[in-house]
Amino acid sequence: MRAEPSPRPWLFSPAVDLLVGCGAWSLPLLGLTFWLQRTHGAGLAMGFYLLALFCNQPHYMATLHRAYRTAGDFRKYRFFTVYVTALCLLTAVVAHLAPGLFPWLITFYLTWSPWHYTGQNFGIAQMMVRRAGAPPDPTARHLLYTSYVASFAVWVLMLHSTQVGDDNFLSLRLPERFTAPLQILGGLVFAATAGAAFLRLRRYLPWRALAPALTLSLTQLVWFVAPALLVHLGALTLPSSYFSAGALAFMHCAQYLWITAYFARQEEGRPGTSPAAGAGFSFGRYYLGLIVGGIALFIPGPWLASRVLGHDFVESFLIFTALVNLHHFILDGAIWKLRDGRIARLLLGRNSPVDDPHAEFHNPDSKFQNHLGWLFGPAPAARILRRALGVALLALAVLDQWQYYSTTRSADAATLAAAETVNPHDPRPAFRRAQFAVAANDLATARHELERLVELNPRNVPALHLLGEVLLRAGDLPAARALYDRMFALFPADFATALNRGIAAARAGDPARAVTSFERAVQLAPDDLFARLALANQLSAQGAVPAAIDAFEEYLTRAEAESQPPDLSAYLTACADQAGLLLASAPADRLRLAEPRLQRAADLAATRHLFAEAEGLLNRLADVQDRLGRPADAARNRTLATQAKSFGSKP
Repeated sequence: MRAEPSPRPWLFSPAVDLLVGCGAWSLPLLGLTFWLQRTHGAGLAMGFYLLALFCNQPHYMATLHRAYRTAGDFRKYRFFTVYVTALCLLTAVVAHLAPGLFPWLITFYLTWSPWHYTGQNFGIAQMMVRRAGAPPDPTARHLLYTSYVASFAVWVLMLHSTQVGDDNFLSLRLPERFTAPLQILGGLVFAATAGAAFLRLRRYLPWRALAPALTLSLTQLVWFVAPALLVHLGALTLPSSYFSAGALAFMHCAQYLWITAYFARQEEGRPGTSPAAGAGFSFGRYYLGLIVGGIALFIPGPWLASRVLGHDFVESFLIFTALVNLHHFILDGAIWKLRDGRIARLLLGRNSPVDDPHAEFHNPDSKFQNHLGWLFGPAPAARILRRALGVALLALAVLDQWQYYSTTRSADAATLAAAETVNPHDPRPAFRRAQFAVAANDLATARHELERLVELNPRNVPALHLLGEVLLRAGDLPAARALYDRMFALFPADFATALNRGIAAARAGDPARAVTSFERAVQLAPDDLFARLALANQLSAQGAVPAAIDAFEEYLTRAEAESQPPDLSAYLTACADQAGLLLASAPADRLRLAEPRLQRAADLAATRHLFAEAEGLLNRLADVQDRLGRPADAARNRTLATQAKSFGSKP
């Protein structure tokens, strides 16, 4: 039996609900973001940092407003409002004192973020289906829930696969042979269960009434399934922070504000406050409170930790960001449930005869300002102090925005000096000066700036990487090796560290250490041809001939799988080097396998007019044919080598 659609299925309007609440703007916004990232990356980052003041940060405050607004809510969620909050504050202190905790905190946050997004999308889909008039259907709900879980699983498998991750993200490094089929399976489960859920819901509602929930399933596809599969296919590269910054975080936060603004408006219109739903609600006052509260959550903490404790400001900011998010995930999961009678009445438009005993709509003493102390009370002095604190927080937000702009965009020396004066423990001014110095080839100045930053924070990843580059360019191999040894221990899953440590060791004549480093680099990035070639060369230099032959074979096979070897000269040299090792130690059957490769490589070199390389390859091919007992073929190729040499000597 089909249900009649609800007369008020929309919260605000069809356009706003579909675009913002259901994520219909996802594809154009993400497409625009990816395009701008390539052409105006710094400006895009600045734009989203500014948007965070008006969208991302207020959305966290909306949850606190919901949980702390009345004494009833505060008591109802005491475990979260008191004990979880205290645990988060304690963790913030410990994370500043124990740097080893920082990567675990970031990893926990980045892994949980997509699940939080998934839960919000699923909850809104359920709400919109119920508002449209569909009766409760546990089977449809379970099918739809399974589709959302499957889409989340597809992303998490990508996040914790063997891809090269961020230095402070502790990937599980699941093998691709395990994750690839599971990702495909997850995508199929997503499509099948979502399709079955909507076919079942179609028995109650027309397709038009199901448009919001359908749009949310497409949003899950665009946010989770499609990017993960594109990364798997090599068509896209995304950082582990994909869900915590940029367009995706903005859309999620806007979606959250959309539903909490509706809830707050409906709540103000409950009995005892106003005769009509929303009549006593001022969106401007509500939104301004969220902006100021969001600033209070994110900005003073890192500034105080940096100025008072002398901690790296950027790392402090990331610690507070992770903990505010984790607190938000926990609290949000507790309070926004349609099983809660009060939530159901306000979001679904239900008028249950049973009142929630914790709602306390009628008791003015339960209001926010009356249960959180004098500061939030009606006294004139309290009002003045609140306004002064609000102005101070807004001023701090302006200062923070200026600091971000001054230290992430091209700035002159005076601006960077002013930014450093405002916060001496902000590493960005010194790092920016170091970048300018490197660009001007002033390696001494760059080294001085970067060494100060590393002394402030030994885990400052960008400073460490740039310092290593500076030391290598300056030719200070002992200092470069010492730095990369420290980084090798600090960041065992960082590909660039392993590769650069190997390069430094190779230049210093330490093939054993170079081999260890390149082996880890190959383990971290199996498809990186440069690392594989470097490993083969170092195994050869170390005298490990059988291992070097196998390493060259792996490199050459992977290079030949490309339509065009990325570095043709390196490929041709590797062909000749492997053949030289085979000539020294390999049996005849192995040499026979090398012969066609040398022939192809010589032909390729000649076609590209690389006559010196062609000469060397043809001579090596002749040596192989001599060993195989074919002197006539060897003589012919030596003649061709002589011709190649003569072509190469012509002007």
